[in-house]
Amino acid sequence: MTEGSGARGQGSGVLSDRTRASIAALVALYPERRTALLPALKMAQAEVGYLPPEVIAETADLVGVPHSAALELAVFYTMLHTEPGPETRVVVCAQLPCALRGAEGLIRDLRSGLATRIADGSLEVERTSECFGACHRAPMARVGEVYRENLDATARQQLIGELSGSTNGRTH
Repeated sequence: MTEGSGARGQGSGVLSDRTRASIAALVALYPERRTALLPALKMAQAEVGYLPPEVIAETADLVGVPHSAALELAVFYTMLHTEPGPETRVVVCAQLPCALRGAEGLIRDLRSGLATRIADGSLEVERTSECFGACHRAPMARVGEVYRENLDATARQQLIGELSGSTNGRTH
């Protein structure tokens, strides 16, 4: 990051000048401004960590849509968060392909293996019916913004180990 790239504009809102410029450039790519709203909200969330009302409103203003349109997206998509959350979010897809390949078992194993981090509030495991488009590599989870796919028994133990800080993934 270059010096000053994250600087706040003079009274220009919550988002940095850099994020505001990125959203403006994004909006220019689309023939319909509203189409840029979801990626713009994701950019804003990446900077702030979540989408409080003032960030949703600022993003809507930058895209040129009503605040209500931005709020609708923010509360609809599980990838967007309107409340502060834990350091790590693990979201497991439970759509049919993932469900048939063991999504519920994956959720159970993650919650069991990461119980300490869940209890201390630094991690959450969430089930979603929102498809992540990785059906050919089911079951899968999104850890932050990174997809972890083909989470069979061995891969899920490795993931649990990584997320718990353990070297072998075994918590018992």
